[in-house]
Order: sequence, then structure tokens, then C-alpha cells
Amino acid sequence: MRSKTGKDSIETSDLATTAVRHSPAAVRLRTGLVALLGIGVALPAAATNGLSLTERDAQNKRWSAALEAKPNRLSAEPTAKYNHIITYGQSLASAAEGWPALSTQPRYDNLMLGQAVRSATYSGATFKAVGEAAFLPLRAVVQRKDDARVLLEPSDIARLDAHAQEEGESVEVGALNMARHLYLQQHGRKSDPQHLFVASNAATSGRSIAQLSKTGGTHEYRRVAQAMDQAKALADAENASYAISAFFWMQGEFDYSHTNGGVNDKARYKQLLRQLRDDLYADTRAITGQAQMPAFISYQTDAKSSVKDGSLAVGMAQWELAQEEPNWFLAGPVYPYVDKGVHLSANGYRWFGQMLGKVYHRVVVERRNWQPLAPRQATFAGREILLDFHVPEPPLQFAEPYLGHAARPVKNKGFMVYDDKGEVPLTAVEIAADTIVRLRAGRELVGQPRVTYASFQVGGAGQLRDSDATRADANYEYLPEQGMPDEANIPALAGKPYPLQNWSIAFELLASPVQAP
Repeated sequence: MRSKTGKDSIETSDLATTAVRHSPAAVRLRTGLVALLGIGVALPAAATNGLSLTERDAQNKRWSAALEAKPNRLSAEPTAKYNHIITYGQSLASAAEGWPALSTQPRYDNLMLGQAVRSATYSGATFKAVGEAAFLPLRAVVQRKDDARVLLEPSDIARLDAHAQEEGESVEVGALNMARHLYLQQHGRKSDPQHLFVASNAATSGRSIAQLSKTGGTHEYRRVAQAMDQAKALADAENASYAISAFFWMQGEFDYSHTNGGVNDKARYKQLLRQLRDDLYADTRAITGQAQMPAFISYQTDAKSSVKDGSLAVGMAQWELAQEEPNWFLAGPVYPYVDKGVHLSANGYRWFGQMLGKVYHRVVVERRNWQPLAPRQATFAGREILLDFHVPEPPLQFAEPYLGHAARPVKNKGFMVYDDKGEVPLTAVEIAADTIVRLRAGRELVGQPRVTYASFQVGGAGQLRDSDATRADANYEYLPEQGMPDEANIPALAGKPYPLQNWSIAFELLASPVQAP
């Protein structure tokens, strides 16, 4: 059956179906989009010969302007009464260690399925609403690890061990609050009962992508479809329209670490994630009947303590998929946000959730394109390497990311260079122009240099970000009475809106030779 989404058909919607997606026409269209936008295509070295930094910077800005001017006609608009956003992945998706809950008071008119966004079952093949299956005001809760049906009170949370794995403030709560703030602001309303946002979280902690796949996995993929089924049944009961608006994907740590069937291989990860997205789209169409598919919005997995061999295979796979696949967006990395080690803290989850809400609004509501701060190309001449970037909001700037609960510098600001002789010492890492970074080598370069950023070798972090002044909808909170450590009391953040600059993704990139002007 078809869902009552308010639109019977929308052009290009069939790109999202599994069958059409693999057709020659779809492949040609994807290739054409890549060529048209210049996505993932490095400029030939000759294109920068003789250009001054000013001209090269202007070239980057023209490229970014063309990208951002291209409308996004693929993502399903939130035109149904109930527009469902579902988070899927492993522990950073489910908000392991994400306590205490911060967003405990419902804001706007956002909803969730049951008394928590997550299932009453911590793992397994069943999504069961906590309490009654009903649309309830969206808020964050902390669920007991050994019985997810139980919601912890603040006094219970205060007694948790420092690294207790109880799941709490998950990203979709902050994301929907930020997105709803922007949506209502854009429409000049205080509420919009005819077009509501609903959050669910079908993630399972401690899973590789193979385990989360529809075929050959642990069957926990079924949790996504069951959340859809239950929400749609509620909408049908009141004869209201229902659609899936977006999927948030946060996974990859166990593939970096070769755990639970994970394999740190870029081609394999891309193949499995493409198939998973196609399966989600096929099930979306079967359950809702909607013509246009949800936006697929991913984070970039952090190459921090979880990476096995020091490569950036998973993070690069996620970046390449966002360049190659229509309706697929990489929101950005998670290394800058306050954390408890591998997992984010409650503030870190809500902080990144605000970023997800910003990107969701841009691609789903404003129907514009999005790419994160990311490199376009690298060139070298003599001992100098120049890196051109797509910068959402110029100029580039260096800042210190939060590692743990402290803003800290990173070796070489996150950049490393390797050539035929091995690691290249750097004497300077500089911002050369609004969209250009300059690296100065401490010796002559041998062969073709390779540049990495935010790799395992520098702790999976870096210092490069843009100048986006978007104001977050939520403030950083320090709650010592609920177990937050002393170091979480950060004067630069406490009581203030989360800063929402876009930080550069982690990457590895070969530099091309260019004649100095």
C-alpha cells in the first residue's frame, strides 16, 4: 500500500530502490552527479599551475558555491503527519556511557515511540517500546543495562561506576530538537501539529557491520523494521500519514578493531554498508509505500583507540560513500566532542546530535546539498604541500578539540606526511588562505607524498575547523549530583550553547606534483 505522505510521486525517487539503483541508468546518473559537482575528483595538478594562493582560494570557493547551490531533490520531505527518524549502529549510536540524561524535559512538539527512544530489549532481534507503544513527547532517559525496561532515576544514576555502560542521552534527541528549532523558525511557528518528528533508536552496542546486516547478521537489523511497523500502526489507527524521513548511521569501531566479525577493509565495508542502506530502503518502501527515500546521514568513525592497524579504511569508506551515493550525507567526525574514552559523554552525544540536526535541516527541510569540511586535493612543489578544502563556512581556523574533557593540541595539528623514505618531519602547518592549508617538510620529499589527517598515529583527532556561527539549540550542562566528574566542569562550555563549527573529516590523500609559479 502507499503511505499518505501528501505527494504521490516525486521525480528521481526510484533511484533509491535496490533494483533501479544497480541498473546501468542509475550508475550513469550517479557518475554524472559526481562529475557535475566535482565530488571526489581531485583537480589535475596542471589546473593549479601558475595560480596564486588568492586565485586558488577563489577556485575552491567557486567549487563550494556550485555544490551548495545544487538543490537536493532526493530526500523525503517531512510532509507526513509523522516523520520518523531512526538511529542505527553500535555503541555510539545507542549512547553507551551517555549518562546522565540531559534533555529530560520535552521541547517543541517532538515525539518518540514509547517512554524511551530505544527498545525495552538491550539487544536481540526485537524492538519493543518501553511501556506502551504510543507516541509520547521526546525526552532523554537512562535505561538500566541488565533490564532496559527500567528507567533510572537521578539517584540511581549518581551511583553508577565511572564507565558504566548504561545508555542515556542519544544523538537523535539533540538532533530532533535542533532540527525542530530550525524547522519552526523557518516556518515562523511555535508548533506544527500536522507535520511532526518522531525519534527511535534501533542500535545495538558492540556489533560489527556484518552483525548489523540484514543477511548473515545477528538479526538485530529487524529492530529497525519493527520500529517502523509499530509507528506506522499508530499512525494508521488515527488515519494519519506516516513516512521515514532519515536514518542516522553510527558504526565502525568494531570493524576498525577486528572484533565480532569486523574487518578493517575499505572495499568490504563499503560493500556491506551499501547493501545495508539498500535493504533499509527496500524495507522502507515495503512498509510505508513512500515514493521518496529517507536521507541517509552518517558520522565518521573515529580512528582513536579502536583502530587495529592504524589505517583510515572505515572512515575513508564512509567518506567515499557520501561522495558516490545519491541521498547519502556525512555529517562530520566525532573527535572534537567531550568523551569518556571510546564513547562520548552525555554532553558529547547531545553536542554531536545538534550537528546532526543542523545537517538534517539543510538536506531534508531546506533541500540543499551538504558536504563536511573535507579536502579537495593536495599538491606539492619542493618541500611545500598545499591542501585545498571544501569549507562550508570560510575561513579555515585551527582550534583544539576536546579529548576527554580538556581542549588539547594535536601533533602537527593532526597532519602527517609519508613518502618513499617513510615519515616526513614537518616544520610548519599553516593556514595559507581561507580554504588552503600549507605543510612545510623538514627534508626533501622522495616520490609521491601521502598526507593523512586525524589518523591513529595522532590519536584520531586534529585541529582544523571552519567558522560556522550556527547557534545550537542546547547548552552544555554540568551535573555533578548525577555523577559527572570534576573535569566535566569546563568554564569555556558550561551553560553556553554548543559551538557548531564544522571540523575536518579524517582522511588520507596522495599529493600530486605541480610546478611552482
